[in-house]
Amino acid sequence: MDPFNIVIKVEDRQIDLNIHPQLGDNFKVIYHGGLIGEMFLHNGFWQAVSADDLNSDGYINYEYNEDSGHADILFDQTVIAQIGREIDAVLGRASS
Repeated sequence: MDPFNIVIKVEDRQIDLNIHPQLGDNFKVIYHGGLIGEMFLHNGFWQAVSADDLNSDGYINYEYNEDSGHADILFDQTVIAQIGREIDAVLGRASS
């Protein structure tokens, strides 16, 4: 599947994210060209790992960038769920 864009709102600010599908239900989350983390489904719920917690050496196709100013969005479970709902909407499936 090709990468796609989603838009979320965090604290009344619109944030455009680029989502890069990986194997299974794993998705790299890109903000302005920088990797901010990875989303995945675990037991039916969306989870996230910040780019700081990923081994950035394994993702040479993605610029590792925790300085994007939005890396912290993947620490908020409400935002993670919102991103997951947007991914599910693009994929045409029901979201939990």
